Amino acid sequence: MALSDDALTLLRGSIRSVWALELLLLLRRHSDRDWSNADLVRELRGSEVVVQEALAGFRGAGLLVAQPDGSHRYQPAAPMLDQWVEEIEQAYAIRPSAIIREIFAAPGNKVQIFADSFRFRHND
Repeated sequence: MALSDDALTLLRGSIRSVWALELLLLLRRHSDRDWSNADLVRELRGSEVVVQEALAGFRGAGLLVAQPDGSHRYQPAAPMLDQWVEEIEQAYAIRPSAIIREIFAAPGNKVQIFADSFRFRHND
């Protein structure tokens, strides 16, 4: 399944790791629930820092809203955002390796930057 250009842009710009994708999909599946950071850490066995970083990125992309008590809820700012997340979710279910490659190929991905630092340049 091919992603639309918009879904691919969302994936590359807002989802920095497979763990973050799993977090986003969890929030989407339970969009009727407010999640505290502690709940998300416990549910996905992540660290507080990783959870905060992913949530901040998702808020910036308009995918989440922060509640007054500090919890978060999946609530895209526009219906198209949810449609793009759905595209990503369906593609991830069918061809997870293709989605994972896109995540790690995204510009600014820390894992990719680290891996690229070990590449030899032609002139070396």
